[in-house]
Amino acid sequence: MADTPHYNGNHAGGHTRLGARLNQHQAAQQPQPPAIQPDAPMRSRPQPAPAPVRKGPGTRRSVPRPAGPADLTAATHLPGALPVDPSVIQDLRLEVAEDLRLERARRGGESLTQQEEEQLADVFAQRRVAAWHATKLTEKQPLTREQLNLVRIEILNLTFRAGALQRILDRPGVQNIDIDLHQMVMFVDEIGQQRQLLSCPFADAQQALDWVNTMASQSGHGERQLAHGSPFVRFRLPDRSRVAASLMASNVAISIRKHGASSWRLKDIEQVGTIDPLMREFLAAAVRARLNIVVCGGMTAGKTSLVRCLAREIPADERLITLETEFELFLDTGQTAAHVVAFEARESNGEGGAGELTIADMLPEVLRYNADRIMVGEVRGKEAEAMMEAMSMGMEGSMCTLHAKKPEEFISRLVLRLGKAGLDVSTSHGLIESAVDLMVFIEKRPYGAKAVTHIWEVDGLGEGHRVVTNPLFAPSKETGRTVPTPYPMTSDRAERLAAAGFDPLLRAHYPQGAWPTDRQAS
Repeated sequence: MADTPHYNGNHAGGHTRLGARLNQHQAAQQPQPPAIQPDAPMRSRPQPAPAPVRKGPGTRRSVPRPAGPADLTAATHLPGALPVDPSVIQDLRLEVAEDLRLERARRGGESLTQQEEEQLADVFAQRRVAAWHATKLTEKQPLTREQLNLVRIEILNLTFRAGALQRILDRPGVQNIDIDLHQMVMFVDEIGQQRQLLSCPFADAQQALDWVNTMASQSGHGERQLAHGSPFVRFRLPDRSRVAASLMASNVAISIRKHGASSWRLKDIEQVGTIDPLMREFLAAAVRARLNIVVCGGMTAGKTSLVRCLAREIPADERLITLETEFELFLDTGQTAAHVVAFEARESNGEGGAGELTIADMLPEVLRYNADRIMVGEVRGKEAEAMMEAMSMGMEGSMCTLHAKKPEEFISRLVLRLGKAGLDVSTSHGLIESAVDLMVFIEKRPYGAKAVTHIWEVDGLGEGHRVVTNPLFAPSKETGRTVPTPYPMTSDRAERLAAAGFDPLLRAHYPQGAWPTDRQAS
């Protein structure tokens, strides 16, 4: 269409509305399209084999991933490698810990703030490092000031942070760290880079095991330690990064997931190309309109980050309850307008599942907490039925995530989980149709990038009492970018979006989306 408006990030204008960013020549030649408001929030209703889906104009492109490292011997050393044996630093750390204990006793057991403890530990570490270095001078070449500073920092890292791994966790773009003690290597995923292969930060498996158990004990997991009798352990580091470690035979494996974008909003993921301004406005209005949303995607696709951004669009006068197997959303940390109450599942603390508390256990209980909305970090099992029931019976504006490799699996995956709760296929489809309004699919692209590729609405039940979906946004065949489809929304949801500030005609006015013209599809 020759007269189709296109968004250009370079257009100047005194207003922040998307429509006002179109150049004046276009405005003179054709009617001005409805304006898209910048920086904008979603509700719900109730597919095993792929459900009937109306074909959209675009198909999902297969994007090749960069090849992983072929030669493990090519691992590079972690920048800032320590100039001394790790055992020396461990000894110095114990001395600093004793200094802190004595200082607390001197103060009569007076409690210290975290900041006060760290400041005291820094003073003690400087003294201990200086004393150790003075004795070392008679044996070997002295260390430089920079090297001594590395030793001091490592002592503090071991005392208050993630120890040997803090140097890599401090990188702002780090997302995932995987350590293989059998190969003595570490794989690191950073935004905008290929997977990096680094040498292992631990000297041997025993040192890695000691690190895991020290960090686990400091995280509040108490007696949960990694050993042959309990070969798996999960915990959080002080910066809230999630750690999973295992001990099989003589090999220790450690995986760390860092939540580096926990304060982001929809406008932030727009800036990095996950969505365009049109999708941002659509999704923000969907939250305000209290549409129920299921966010789908594969492992590490960005589902949690996306629902976190969506939740930040919930109005301040609403009460949100979150339920997670492990805390990852962190919406109760003061950066979300809504009043948030966060619940976390609990593992059993003995045989026979004693003490275990699951999301399925908690869901019926939290309905008594006067919630306006409920968010489940990931629907994995029996909690699916309680979540769908809540969404279908008035808990509008609720959200959850669901693991699926492609958007066509959305309904079949939900049906599978409802089946675990004892529901048959036909009943499951009916429940999904009444509970879910929108499905948003996000996928991982090369170099750590993420992209929302599909937004579908649930459009009733079709042949065989199966859920039918209607694609609203899908990848363009020409550009690979996610663009609006020509299919209209159901009238009820279109009216609700309009009342929430999103003109449904915007999808028709921007058939190529609102992507900046200088941004290429990932």
